[in-house]
Amino acid sequence: MGKPQTGASGIPGRRMKMRRHRVFLLCTVGLCVISFLHYYKALHYVSLLRELSAPYPNIQSFIMVTGFFWKERATPLAGAPPEEGPPPAMRPSNTGARDPEVVESQRAPELNLGEDLGVPHPWDRPEEPQQREVEPTEDLRVTELEQDQKLIVNPWYPSNQDRVRPDPPVEEEEVVAKNSDPTTAISDPARLLGDLHLQTFQLRDDPTPYFVRTRAGALCFRQGTEMAAPRDDPGKGSATAASLRKILELQDGVNPVASKPKRGKRLVKCVCRPGWHGPYCGVPTMVHHSNLPTKERLMPREVPRRVINAINVNHEFDLLHVRFHELAQGVDLFLVCESNFTAYGEGRPLQFLRLLLNGTYDYVRHKILYVFLDHFPEGGRQDGWIADDYLRTFLTRNGMSRVVGLRPDDVFIINDADEIPAQEGILFLKLFDGWTEPFAIHMRKSLYGFFWKQLGSLEVVSGCTTGMLLTVYDSDGIRLRRREYYTMPGFRKYENDTGHILVQWSVGSPFHFAGWHCSWCFKPEGIHFKLVSAQNGDFPRWGDYEDKRDLNYIRELIRTGGWFDGSVQEYPPSDPKEHMYAPRYMFNNYKHYQYLLENPYSRPEKLNVE
Repeated sequence: MGKPQTGASGIPGRRMKMRRHRVFLLCTVGLCVISFLHYYKALHYVSLLRELSAPYPNIQSFIMVTGFFWKERATPLAGAPPEEGPPPAMRPSNTGARDPEVVESQRAPELNLGEDLGVPHPWDRPEEPQQREVEPTEDLRVTELEQDQKLIVNPWYPSNQDRVRPDPPVEEEEVVAKNSDPTTAISDPARLLGDLHLQTFQLRDDPTPYFVRTRAGALCFRQGTEMAAPRDDPGKGSATAASLRKILELQDGVNPVASKPKRGKRLVKCVCRPGWHGPYCGVPTMVHHSNLPTKERLMPREVPRRVINAINVNHEFDLLHVRFHELAQGVDLFLVCESNFTAYGEGRPLQFLRLLLNGTYDYVRHKILYVFLDHFPEGGRQDGWIADDYLRTFLTRNGMSRVVGLRPDDVFIINDADEIPAQEGILFLKLFDGWTEPFAIHMRKSLYGFFWKQLGSLEVVSGCTTGMLLTVYDSDGIRLRRREYYTMPGFRKYENDTGHILVQWSVGSPFHFAGWHCSWCFKPEGIHFKLVSAQNGDFPRWGDYEDKRDLNYIRELIRTGGWFDGSVQEYPPSDPKEHMYAPRYMFNNYKHYQYLLENPYSRPEKLNVE
């Protein structure tokens, strides 16, 4: 008997097994590489990774390879100056010029919200805007500069004191002293409304020259750039009027190491005022200290975005004046929704409509689109959250459907009436490319007035581009307010179309506020009206308790900072002199807003006497 022949047949079997192992190993390595590339694409938005990769050419080469795989527009590394970055393609909305005729001929076709808005690319880095040179005769005289600054701070109100009458805000007591009969409330629209709730609004480009280019070549944001008067000549008592003010420029010899020009280009910078940052002095502190992961990609736009601010109004008329004056420069359109029903489902008069028609808001009337909600949602009386959500849904869908000339990269922001964003943050969104979406806003929290400052900040998801609003949120404002954009059906399509991963960020931080949230900030009569008209879902509903509606009880709550359940929280110290204590307009009208700026019911022994 011979030995069994196992060698010849066993060798091919082992070779086959080894071949399978190799194929499996190669497949595993391939999957790992693909997964790594995918996650690197996501991590590419984290500035730390880009900062780490900047000094190493091998990693830079890898970034170029990943860009080839995804066909992304080239973006500069963190260590590269703006002039060294590859020039990506401009968006149609960025190719306009400051001259209105050129803007009209070059801007992208305007679309209605009902049409396909396409895909915005707020992350792209456009070419540097071409601004006009400052002539020697325009070297920013003192008087001219002061006029420019007034134009920047308050461009809409009032531009002609003789034409626009003063607008003292209406007293809250006049609005909420009486709870009207439902029959009267329902008859108001037929008598006053007309076709106001059917009118459309044509969005137009903002021609304001927010940036100025110096003779040395620096492009500077006017409001954020430091201005200084040159030293007078020894033999003259004062400088000439043409040279009293000019934009400061960093000379090459100030810091030879830091200011060494690259590629033969002279390094010219703007000198920023306190509170402003970046090479163009256009990034406010609230953005500089935010969690925005693409700060190094920020570039000024040639044609500003149009900003739409949507709000529902009940009886917050004093705060409404504050909002209009704070945001009139940055916002191009205010969508203001009013209903002839309270959040509880009872009839109420259209007080804002009356004020709008009697001229109270004439100083900003050209920027207001009135939205009228003439019905109460089914089931809203049993579940107050249905009514609360429906208010924002109707506001957004009805209001945006009446806006003509929308572009997909315009900005949409929705707030409650007691949430007031700061002007600087809105201007940043309007004037710069490179930020991601959606974005939230960190607001200073206060109760009954700005004197009761609460701990921390209120972070509310408030805005995105109109393209994302349509594609991802289905034009529904309440969906935007929630943090679940990644679960929306259109999220993945929108992300794939833009070629970038959506990254939510917040304007401001818990220590650098980007707005104000003043809860229950009324006089006692206004708080009483808020109690009885509150929706039937936020329990306990304190308006159902008679003792909680007593005006003396409400005054005591304002005095102590207490809540309706009898508790008194700890409040950090606050001072009207502190930064972001309250909007500027309130201090300019201190007498009227004194009840919100200082506690009107503080006992004499607790008053701080300076």
